Amino acid sequence: MQGLDFALFGLINAGPSVAPWSLAFAEFCSDLLPAMLTLAIGFSALFSRRWRYALFTVLLSVLAAWIVVTVIRSLAPIPRPAFYGLGIQWVPQGVRPGFPSMHAAGTFAAAFALWCLPSRLPMLAALVVAALVAWSRVYLGLHFPSDIVAATMLGALVAIVVERGISRPLSQAASGALVARRRSARSRLRRAASLNTD
Repeated sequence: MQGLDFALFGLINAGPSVAPWSLAFAEFCSDLLPAMLTLAIGFSALFSRRWRYALFTVLLSVLAAWIVVTVIRSLAPIPRPAFYGLGIQWVPQGVRPGFPSMHAAGTFAAAFALWCLPSRLPMLAALVVAALVAWSRVYLGLHFPSDIVAATMLGALVAIVVERGISRPLSQAASGALVARRRSARSRLRRAASLNTD
């Protein structure tokens, strides 16, 4: 399995003769696309209650993914490709563990969290962004493909657990409280109206 991982890494990692623009594009995907995705979701949340729910789910999912990745890396510090002398690491990462990819886990968690929206188009667009981020991490020599696969599964799992276990119950509780307040306000208005007619 490790041999396959090393071989796939060798196929994807940028070699010394790649075009400079491809490295610039990979760095853009790696460094800026996750933030741009979050900003786009935040902007959409200004105009829709459903998007506000999605933004809340996204932020919690990304935070949960960060915590889980941090725990995994502390318990099983699996090194990056540079540790084995493989490929070229175009962006220095030091000796920090690389399994699973933090960038990929967070971006895939954000993308899968959008499944709570009625349309699947935003989630599909976000998954394309997450795939570009994941590709860039291997292309720049920072992660093995297995780091990305694990991060993708982790992001999906975290997003589902957060949406069903936190966001949805909180939203239902808030909706129930709002309905109860409205009913209470209506009954007070009816009582006041009946007192005025007496």
